[in-house]
Amino acid sequence: MKRIFSSLLASILVLTLCVGCGNNDDQTGDANGQDGTGEGGSSIFTTLTDLDMNETVLEVDGNGIPADLYLYWVMNKSYELEYQLNMFKLSYGMYGENVDEEGRIKWDQTLDGDPVADIVRQNAENNALSYALLENVAKAHDIELTAEDQAAIDELLAQQAEQSGGEEAFEQSLYEMGISKESHTRMVASQYLYQHLAELAGDPASDIYQAPSDDDAYVDHILLATKDTTTNEPLPEEEAAAKKAQAEDFLAQLRAAEDPIALFDDLMNEHSEDSGLATNPDGYTTAKGEMVAPFEEAALALKAGEISEVVESDFGYHIILRLPLDPDDFRDDCVGSLMEKRIDQEIERLGLEKTAAFDKLNVGDFWDKLQSLQYAVQIEMAS
Repeated sequence: MKRIFSSLLASILVLTLCVGCGNNDDQTGDANGQDGTGEGGSSIFTTLTDLDMNETVLEVDGNGIPADLYLYWVMNKSYELEYQLNMFKLSYGMYGENVDEEGRIKWDQTLDGDPVADIVRQNAENNALSYALLENVAKAHDIELTAEDQAAIDELLAQQAEQSGGEEAFEQSLYEMGISKESHTRMVASQYLYQHLAELAGDPASDIYQAPSDDDAYVDHILLATKDTTTNEPLPEEEAAAKKAQAEDFLAQLRAAEDPIALFDDLMNEHSEDSGLATNPDGYTTAKGEMVAPFEEAALALKAGEISEVVESDFGYHIILRLPLDPDDFRDDCVGSLMEKRIDQEIERLGLEKTAAFDKLNVGDFWDKLQSLQYAVQIEMAS
């Protein structure tokens, strides 16, 4: 669930940045509710399904998720999975059976035993429900948007409308992304509720407060891989031995350095073969049970500022630097953990209501049609 809320906030940011990026010279939609995102509940998704975009498709404890918000996450999670499958295929020679020659998802396949469509559906459902659960938890803790929050939201929406070329063009941009202005505003507002809950998580008097423990860690590492990044096959023994020798040389340099942390950063950025370095340049916030065993044992044995010996795992040879835990990151993790527990508790206690419209959606068919429509729009705009 921590990943869900990180994804949620990241997608809000992407949505915020994308609004107004379109070409407003020739708007094909009408923002009066017929072809745009007005009271008629229409969006680009309307052409792909027979759903009313304002219709509630998921509900928990009386708080509903409309069709457009759920479909936005089906789109998001389909794209994310397709990207990841292609990345693993190109980088590690894995999951090639799950995409076709054009890199599109094969919806009749399974992934680690689960149907691909069910994976996307469940991830989209969890992400969409996170808004309702976040609002419910905030309400239970008497957290509401402040006047300053509302003013900031209003200012952001006004800026987006101006950047888009006016209110109608702004709604057209939202239409093209499949999201109504109401749902977009709800997504933006969730950032402020999340921030208030994170602040509450840092208050020792709060019932969601959790003090950091020795099992909560913020780490960087240098990885010298002992598997071929293309085929995922183990390297020949002599190449693996060379990687170990290189790791030991790096460690000797670090032990002799006047500023080992600065040198660690240089060596990591120049030599580390961790595929996640680009998206986590400042390190990883992690906890016990989230790391492979040898890495976890070595990382949690360190104190902040300490560097490990060379550690061998199935991935290769690591040198680990434990950093001071960032309080903001830790509080965010606490909120994510709270949401994870609460979503299970609420669904078990109250049950999750799914409408017939939710059940009849064919995820694969929706994604394939959406890709074809987006491609046609790109061709039309380019001509």
